[in-house]
Amino acid sequence: MTDLGTLALALGNVQQGVACAGTALESRTFAVGKKAFLFVSAKDARLKLDSSAGEAKRLGFAVGANGWVKLELASLPAAAVLKKWIRESHALMGGARSAAKPAAKAAGTKAKKARRKA
Repeated sequence: MTDLGTLALALGNVQQGVACAGTALESRTFAVGKKAFLFVSAKDARLKLDSSAGEAKRLGFAVGANGWVKLELASLPAAAVLKKWIRESHALMGGARSAAKPAAKAAGTKAKKARRKA
């Protein structure tokens, strides 16, 4: 079985936590910029999809409100599909922005310095 946590932690700026500790809903969470993009409990996982939501439906997974998809751990899709979906969820919750921020900030600083010299 593919370790969802390992796939999530391989992405940029991911923090791991726990949601609903001590309850039946307890889940490991994987977040970027304080927004969780993956929840993993003892029996299932949830992640958010947009462009891949149709694919998830075709594969028989429940796609709920706002694109959140429930994946039963006993019947996960292929590892390549999981990796793609976790990357998509990460990007939707701000992963693409957080990865771009350092470069954008550096570019802004260079532009300010160039204006000062002129």
